[in-house]
Amino acid sequence: MSQAPPNSTKPLWIDWMPTPIKIALDGRLRLQSIIANTGWLLVDRIFRMGVGLVLSVWIARYLGPQQFGILNYAISFTSIAGALAGLGIETIVVRELVKNPSGKNELLGTSFLLRLAGGFFVLLICAVAVYLNQSIDNLTRILVCIIAAGYVFQAFDTIDCWFQANVQSRYSVVAKNSAFIVLSIAKIVSLLMDASLVVFAILATMEIVVGSISMLIAYRVYGERLGHWLFKKDIAHTLIRDGWPLTLSGLAVVVYMRIDQVMLGQMMHAHAVGVYAAAVRMVEVWYFVPGIIAISVFPSIIEARKTDDGLYKKRLQQLYDITAWIGIAVAAVVTVFSKQMIGLLYGAAYEEGSVVLMIYVWSAVAVFLGIASSQFLMAENYTRISLYRTTLGMIANIALNLGLIPRYGIVGSAVATLISYSVAVFSLGFFASTREQARMMLRSLFLVSVFKTRSTGVHGG
Repeated sequence: MSQAPPNSTKPLWIDWMPTPIKIALDGRLRLQSIIANTGWLLVDRIFRMGVGLVLSVWIARYLGPQQFGILNYAISFTSIAGALAGLGIETIVVRELVKNPSGKNELLGTSFLLRLAGGFFVLLICAVAVYLNQSIDNLTRILVCIIAAGYVFQAFDTIDCWFQANVQSRYSVVAKNSAFIVLSIAKIVSLLMDASLVVFAILATMEIVVGSISMLIAYRVYGERLGHWLFKKDIAHTLIRDGWPLTLSGLAVVVYMRIDQVMLGQMMHAHAVGVYAAAVRMVEVWYFVPGIIAISVFPSIIEARKTDDGLYKKRLQQLYDITAWIGIAVAAVVTVFSKQMIGLLYGAAYEEGSVVLMIYVWSAVAVFLGIASSQFLMAENYTRISLYRTTLGMIANIALNLGLIPRYGIVGSAVATLISYSVAVFSLGFFASTREQARMMLRSLFLVSVFKTRSTGVHGG
């Protein structure tokens, strides 16, 4: 059996901490792992956020609202079908790896082949859909097919499940950032050489391809082999059985997060999509925050559920507190400076997006809480409830966009998004088994228990 690279009993970064923190962390190996893992993820996301935003702004200014709108329409169109590629099994695989590490080769091998098949299925769906949709021009069809091809290679993200389960995200961080840096340089070169719109679609797919190669190398460095992976029909059946509600839920999530741009493209024009997408990008760039926290604390939430119900609830409440107040802080700052931010970054061509940004950014609070509460739904295996709430959000968003876009354009679409996101997240109050979680999320909007030093949830254990 291969062995993971050796870890010292006392990470070097602890020596850099103030004495009170060093004393508090002394001997608490699990907490040290969570903090280190979160740190790696945080550095990764901040780096990606910074460089990604700069490149996105540069590309938006270079292409202009019209072509930028075409590109984002293709991305949004593809992402709706792309939600099927992962089959909703990623978090389930992480959960099962935490519970049963000895079965990793069967879990990873089965997950990989399922996701590979899902990627090819998505490519086929997108190709057929754009061919049948007569309102889509040939350029957009080409962009959609190029971008859809990337979902085939996302099957290699199965490796990241192993790193997540073992709280070793530094390996996947290095792998993904290597690909990100290479492709970022390629985008800069393309911008300097006045590349066409198609080139930027190809580079988006190539980032996934290079990332897959880097992930394979990281897995090998860790001491593992893809050759040991096995496909098991019974595991495939279990993953599909537990994952299909999450697949549909993921589809519903993507629909109600991307349908606005698709509907704007169908009901208005590419220019509107470009302006709207620029504002949305400035909000979505913050979505990494709850994701990092959730990924890092999910194993500890699962462990607490097994041993201490009080600790389990406390950790969930702290997770809600942290995510809610970060979301509120981001929304407040962006609201105040929305006009200046759009003008400074995107220029006069995108200035009408400032009102969209001012409204849309408040949906981040609901998104943050939604990501946090999904950890509870996963821990309790409430996959059907997850499906119900996201389906409700999807229906609300489509209905509201149909009613508001004709009257208010891109501003109406932003309002539709804000309302539908909030409806989806707090719809947990409709179900008896999750009503307490809805109350906890509401409390998180007013309480700041995360700052209590005696807490044992996210800050302890």
